[in-house]
Amino acid sequence: MNSKLIAAVLTATLCLSLAACGQMPASSGASGVAASSQAAESAAPGEPRTITDLGGHQVTVPAAADIRKIVILSPPLMSFVIGAVPDTEMIVGINARSFLTSNPQIVEKAFPNWQSVESSFVDVNFAVNTESLLALEPDIIFYYGDFQKKGIEGLAIPAVDFLMKGVNSPETMSVAWDGQIRELLGTDTSVGIQQEWDATNAKLAKLLAQVGDEKKTGLCIKLNQAGSLMVMGSDSFDGWAQSFFALSGIENAAASIEGTGEVSMEQIYQWDPDFIMCFQDAPASYILDNSIEGQDWSLLSAWKNKQIFDVPRTTYAWVTPCADSPLFPLWLVSKAYPELVSDDEVRTEIREYYQRNYSLELTEGELDSILDYREATGI
Repeated sequence: MNSKLIAAVLTATLCLSLAACGQMPASSGASGVAASSQAAESAAPGEPRTITDLGGHQVTVPAAADIRKIVILSPPLMSFVIGAVPDTEMIVGINARSFLTSNPQIVEKAFPNWQSVESSFVDVNFAVNTESLLALEPDIIFYYGDFQKKGIEGLAIPAVDFLMKGVNSPETMSVAWDGQIRELLGTDTSVGIQQEWDATNAKLAKLLAQVGDEKKTGLCIKLNQAGSLMVMGSDSFDGWAQSFFALSGIENAAASIEGTGEVSMEQIYQWDPDFIMCFQDAPASYILDNSIEGQDWSLLSAWKNKQIFDVPRTTYAWVTPCADSPLFPLWLVSKAYPELVSDDEVRTEIREYYQRNYSLELTEGELDSILDYREATGI
């Protein structure tokens, strides 16, 4: 990977969410999509398989044993692939945006060869250099929607679409992605993220039964740059906060905003949310210090109660669907309702999750990096 590109990725202050992966309508439902998208016609071992991908396309893909080189165009998919692939050396090409809001300490542990993987074949606008891509000799390409398909159409390389139209449930999306990747790679499908969601949902049911009628209100600041404040409103292709808030017993203060929208400080004063989380650009520490020019956060209840936090980061930022999404609602409950879940309990949840799903032992320092990374680095 180009060293300048790595530096740019790790220090970037541009926002990345699934909007960068493509385009998704802001609607819900699509029951049965995950199950039908995983269906594959029977094929003998070593023979190509015909599958229906999550975008509804029929694609002929190699037998799992014949997939040795993978190219990933969709940034969030990295977190799923590194947990399901037999060897991360199989990833020969990746969109450098995958590292924009990930945590390098955790990526280094789960994806040790990440810095050597080629990324120059695709630019920040997802434009693919066909010649450079072909030089990687991939057996399969993972992409997200027609926006990312430009530049790979017509190539004699199987390309699998992960865009599920009309789905804004983090659980549905992450389970479908995990299942499709495991099916393609021949990884054990009897385990995976669905079991983690089942465990999280059971815990949430017990925890939220203790929440009174008056739920806490939350706000997710997506961008805070050059005087512009963008918040995640109602569910859309570029904002998943509302779905995660709902899972965690939190009302989205910005629910009246369609999708993601720019707001004024005056509007935030009017909402006066109990809880604020920051996704990108100015970290929570800047708001808590009240050091952002032109913004006075001291009038807010969340500022007075120090209820302003950064979105945790592992192999991807948690506010968009990723392989660690089942952890996010529990973290949210610990911040909105700290009397129900302690910080120590959250650290234990993360540690045990990584033992189960990655066979990795996280150190205390690595757990700190997940929960306090932006505070320590200012990214």
